Amino acid sequence: MPTTINNIPVYDPTAAPVQSTSNGTSSADLSKNFLKMLTVQLQNQDPMNPMDNAAMTSQLAALNQVDGINKLNTSVSALVAQMQSANFMNLSSTVGKTALAQGSQVYFSGNAVSMAAKLDAPAASLKAVIRDSDSQIVNQFDFGPTPSGMTDFIWDGGNDSGMHVASGVYTLELIATDEQGKTTTPTAYVGSLVASIGQEGSDMKVGLSDGRNILTTDIVKWLAI
Repeated sequence: MPTTINNIPVYDPTAAPVQSTSNGTSSADLSKNFLKMLTVQLQNQDPMNPMDNAAMTSQLAALNQVDGINKLNTSVSALVAQMQSANFMNLSSTVGKTALAQGSQVYFSGNAVSMAAKLDAPAASLKAVIRDSDSQIVNQFDFGPTPSGMTDFIWDGGNDSGMHVASGVYTLELIATDEQGKTTTPTAYVGSLVASIGQEGSDMKVGLSDGRNILTTDIVKWLAI
């Protein structure tokens, strides 16, 4: 039985040449265009006032400089891509670890939750209040005088009676009071297990088990729990 082979390209010497697409910004395109311009310039120069050798040398030097910059940009882009790939692989090892990032919602699943308060100035008193979905106070902590910076603490899931609460979403509320009695709200941070690592363009995204999807730059601390 004869076999038919289709879609095999056949060279046709009478066919018009296929035009290659180019934006004219590659090193080869720049060199080609410059040489064309230089050739036309030499052909049309004034015989009584020919082009100065120094001017031609300057133009050639400028071409080499542009060509070098293009090659450098290509090398830097390749280096950045390699670094991003390496960072992505390194971040994959953080899956299952606890990341501390800004937030006030606390997902309690039976395990202790790491938290932190960031104070811009020293406080005479710092309080942390944990509320349930009905805004009822579950537990609260009084840290007393607290210096500026990060203050870490852990909630084990217990209420004000020492009993463990049910799994669910709770809210962390921070209140700082200065020597004059003025109250402020420090920035709250909540820890959560890393569930996934993803990449969106040049951004590295971290998916947390409490539902947050944050940038790697939003993580202020890695925790053992």
